[in-house]
Amino acid sequence: MLSAASLALFAIYLLLPPVTLGVMFRGNLRRRRFILGGWISGIMLAAAVLAIYSIGIGGRLPVSQALVAIYFGVALMMFLKLVDALLTRSLSKMLLGRWPARWRFFAIAGLRLVLFGGFALPWVMAAVMVYRPRIVVDEPPVTLQTNAERVTFPASDGGRVAAWYVAPADPSETTALLCHGLGGNTAGFFRMIDALHEAGIGVLAIDFRAHGESSGQLCSFGYREKYDVLGAIAWLKGQHPKASQRIVGVGASLGGAALLAAAAADPRIDGVAVLSTYSSLPDELNDVSHRNFIPPFSWLVRCFGLPLASLHVGVNLSEVRPMDDVRKLWPRPVLIVHGTDDEIIPFAQGQRIFDAAPIGRSSFWVQHGSHNGILDDRNVIDRVVDFIRSAKPSPLV
Repeated sequence: MLSAASLALFAIYLLLPPVTLGVMFRGNLRRRRFILGGWISGIMLAAAVLAIYSIGIGGRLPVSQALVAIYFGVALMMFLKLVDALLTRSLSKMLLGRWPARWRFFAIAGLRLVLFGGFALPWVMAAVMVYRPRIVVDEPPVTLQTNAERVTFPASDGGRVAAWYVAPADPSETTALLCHGLGGNTAGFFRMIDALHEAGIGVLAIDFRAHGESSGQLCSFGYREKYDVLGAIAWLKGQHPKASQRIVGVGASLGGAALLAAAAADPRIDGVAVLSTYSSLPDELNDVSHRNFIPPFSWLVRCFGLPLASLHVGVNLSEVRPMDDVRKLWPRPVLIVHGTDDEIIPFAQGQRIFDAAPIGRSSFWVQHGSHNGILDDRNVIDRVVDFIRSAKPSPLV
């Protein structure tokens, strides 16, 4: 049911820009203004999203991604304008003849503000949550330009995953699988890649779907990204069997959620280190709504944000629960790393994952550490490298 509704919504988004463009050139002045307003607001929304990602992530924005963002922005805003127009017409018919014209105008305006405002905010937030323009980082880590190899392979559910593979300088049976966070790419792990290479450990750093050079435009916060991780495992075992006798995953934020879900399904992942990862997507949305919105908007986001995001992506995002996945990893070791001052995913969520982890767990709490800052923290990098070196299953009792 959810998948069918998502496909229907996708079809609406796909058709709205060309249909409204055709109507604009053939309609009357009033329709032209209506459609032109939707196109302008859609282009402005796309420009804002692209600017945020380009500045925040750094890298190159392909022209194709800019055009896709504009198309999506126009489709989204035209959809909202049509909903608003339908709501206004319905209210006008309901109140027609009941009140004087002046009072009817104020009643329609007030009801429209409440009803449409309560719908539009979570709808836009949900759409922006799951849509991702892909920012490309062309260069490998500076110190590894002669060692890093750009590779691609299929995810286990289809699609194309791009990655950097760095072979160990000396023969090694261990490979670290690095999984970046939401909106990021492999560039966030460049310092860790350097440290792992110096330690003689092979590295495969992937771009998740809808990120970097991998395919897709929609993010599911770990639900489908686990298939990218499983595809990476299959590629390592097939292409570098000797160097991947032990595979230890390192995931940040979204990457940690995807990695835990994949490890719960595939015992070939021999250990997992998660950094700044949410305990569940409902927990994270609750924290975001309380932190960034005031009532009643916080209530709207909390109640409708996740269902509407699920509608856009076609899967039930409330099922993304890393703290449940981590319970399934025994006897494999788990390392939980979290900053006490994480401004995006509160420290309490990292503590929940640790509390749910089985015997063999360990933690590294970074005092005053921020969400993204811990990735470049030398103490964190050293701790993760040591964990990868020594990760062993818990003894049977």
